[in-house]
Amino acid sequence: MQGVSLTDGDVQHIELPLGNHGTWLSRDDRFDRVTRTALRLLDRGESLVCLVEEGAHWLLSAQGLDAAEAATAVPMCSQAVMQGKVLMVPDMRVDPRFWDNALVTGPPFLRSYVGVPLSPERGSQAGAICVMDPDVAAFRYHDIEVLEDMAHMAASEMRVTALSQARKRLEECLARLEPHLRLDPVTGCWNVRAFRDLVARAVHRAAQEQSTLALCYVRVRNFESRNTAGMPVRAEVVRRLLGQVLGSRLPGQGALASLGGADFCALVPGAHALDVEAHLAAFTYPQLSLAAPGLRVDLDLQLQFGLALLHEMPAGTSATEIWATALAKLDA
Repeated sequence: MQGVSLTDGDVQHIELPLGNHGTWLSRDDRFDRVTRTALRLLDRGESLVCLVEEGAHWLLSAQGLDAAEAATAVPMCSQAVMQGKVLMVPDMRVDPRFWDNALVTGPPFLRSYVGVPLSPERGSQAGAICVMDPDVAAFRYHDIEVLEDMAHMAASEMRVTALSQARKRLEECLARLEPHLRLDPVTGCWNVRAFRDLVARAVHRAAQEQSTLALCYVRVRNFESRNTAGMPVRAEVVRRLLGQVLGSRLPGQGALASLGGADFCALVPGAHALDVEAHLAAFTYPQLSLAAPGLRVDLDLQLQFGLALLHEMPAGTSATEIWATALAKLDA
């Protein structure tokens, strides 16, 4: 009998939980190579790789059977999983597990069977590889060794796919979490690490576009006194509201980072120096209002600044040098 592989449309994608590595597997050439090799080495007519999960069966590869025959053969392949070890049947006509199967009672009139469970993880049995033939035959020890090797190969492919899909899901999860990991949890502003990345990109973009920017450290010197002088609200709430107000003063491409306590740092981009100066005037205005449910406070802040202007620095100035300049002026 000629070996006939199923087309991709004959088998649906299947979900295969492997321990902690739930994944999606579909029939592909990797499993077809395993079944073709098993047929050549054992000199038999038909070979299958199937999966068994919660009573359901799925086919990953079939050789020597057409699509309809392969679907009928899947429960036969899964008998090795239920057995939990190598299963050999010289003549399926006399075995109650097989004798009423349509492939035994009708074409291709299969007779002999040997199946080996697949164990993608220690102690688990997720499927089986089996070889069948129209001739009644007793399988030799060498045949069992060959099929066990094929089973290990198929299980290895399952592990590779499971780990690959687990990694993909982890990367997707981290991508969803990344915006939160880049923000200060109290103020909602950028954290220092993320902000430094933004500054580096902004400096590079300014050099390409012949534009400019400013980096402005801000320290609210009377934050503690304003927080405790008759304001029935926690410091974290004031910090959050302060960050929101300061951030709202920045242009669309601007960004605000929380540096802890009452310290902030603003990235203020602009097309030219006058543009940046106008944005800085709005950002550094000392009077502001904090508003929240049940709270409205007008503040006159005592601000300390550390300012670095890219257009006043030598060409080729790096983001690190701008950081250092602004910080030095803050502490001066």
